Amino acid sequence: MKQNNTLPSSYTDRLREILDISWRVLKTRFVEGRHDITKEAPFQHYFAHIISNIGDAYCTKRDDIFLVDLETKCGNVKGKTKYFDIICNFPVQRRSCAIELKFKTSRQGAQDHGRIDSFADIEALEIACRKTYNFGRFYMITDSTPYVNQSRKGVGTVFTTHDGAITKPNQKFHCPNSKGRENIVVNLSNPYHFEWEKIEKWYFLEIKVELNS
Repeated sequence: MKQNNTLPSSYTDRLREILDISWRVLKTRFVEGRHDITKEAPFQHYFAHIISNIGDAYCTKRDDIFLVDLETKCGNVKGKTKYFDIICNFPVQRRSCAIELKFKTSRQGAQDHGRIDSFADIEALEIACRKTYNFGRFYMITDSTPYVNQSRKGVGTVFTTHDGAITKPNQKFHCPNSKGRENIVVNLSNPYHFEWEKIEKWYFLEIKVELNS
């Protein structure tokens, strides 16, 4: 007899599946040309649309509701108001996820700032998960190899985004010599594995922030 192959009864697990499928669809549509993404705003728009469509398919009861919102405010993230790129949730079951995105091209440069900002986004997701959300996701798309290749000096040796990098739990990150980001100190509770996926000329990264799910 075949095992049960219906959708998960846990709505947190449903959220995870929705994001796994949505990320796969987004990557495929992007590299095959359906979505013309040249900066972060269309990345946010297209990804949210895909998540919304996939999420609706996971509503199986008459009172199920799946919502996706953009630029949702979360107060007091290190003393400041933070706006998360995408929030998706099953409000009836009180299951929710916060998402941060980065889209960086080689022409934009400023990879040191991009590395630091990425770590700050992951830290913000950790803080928000302790307060409000069941889990978080950080997604990045780039064609800039400095993010993916290991650095021998500078910011990249501290804010390590290279392929295969693994941060330690309860680790502090700070580069006081990084102009424009010299006052940013990031503390990450969980370890994170930076494992890039290359498709054609593009690199894709997913970081899962799971604290209290």
